[in-house]
Amino acid sequence: MPTTTAAPDASACWRGDWRAVTPLTEVWTQSAVVRTVRALPQLHPWRLGDVKGSTRLLQWVGGSDVDPRALAVLAVTARDPGLEAGDDDLPHDLTLTGLGAGPAGATGMAPLRRAPGEAPRWAGALVRLPGAWLPPVAWLPRALRDLDDPGTAWSTESLDFAARYTVHTADLRASAALLTPAVMALLLDAVPSEAALTLAGDAVHLWWPYRGTALADVGRAARAVRAVTRLADAFPHFVLDQFPDRSAVVEDELAQRTAAARTYRAGRRPGTSVDPVLQRIYDQARATPPA
Repeated sequence: MPTTTAAPDASACWRGDWRAVTPLTEVWTQSAVVRTVRALPQLHPWRLGDVKGSTRLLQWVGGSDVDPRALAVLAVTARDPGLEAGDDDLPHDLTLTGLGAGPAGATGMAPLRRAPGEAPRWAGALVRLPGAWLPPVAWLPRALRDLDDPGTAWSTESLDFAARYTVHTADLRASAALLTPAVMALLLDAVPSEAALTLAGDAVHLWWPYRGTALADVGRAARAVRAVTRLADAFPHFVLDQFPDRSAVVEDELAQRTAAARTYRAGRRPGTSVDPVLQRIYDQARATPPA
């Protein structure tokens, strides 16, 4: 029987019932989050978290009773605090925002420590596309567009869609084929406001910055779970079939090569070779008495 799990915090956006997931599901979720975030344009501030070298780390994941295929997630942008610290000689501390914990000075006050800002957090929903491995595609909300967010890579025929989303992709043909009228309608009607949708490999990720009014939006995570599963069902099957997951084939080839190497090592004998030229050299060397 699946066990229930508590929401990551008391925000209204998590209203609903959540269940615990298996460790393997958590591993896949972490890889899916990292993979789909990389679908953003290379220099997009949401991808870098405004700090070079950052990545997303999973803080919480829960299964949903709304649709067992989808997961609700909360992630944080992991950052090296030294990148924001500056080059001066002041000590830095992640946990202290006022007086430091160092040795007291002549006045009895500890030296000031400067703390970087809180790392950005991101909430959303994920669903897996078994058997598919899609190229990176990102549909980003224009409402949260930053100054260095490049323009859309491909224009659709829907003025409403073009007004709400920018499209970024490494494969224009795949993005155009995925973005059917039914998919565009779901993106406009079912997806929570100011949310991004990114695809990569076998994962579809619907997510938004975890701040502001999004925290007070009652049941937002449950609606996102429902929306992301509807989107996954709306993607044309012929497009998914064009991008099959070949990991099983690659793993089988590697297993065969490993087995062949093991067989070779087991049958290898000093002075013997399957190459007739080398075998003749070995035989002549054994027949020639040492000088």
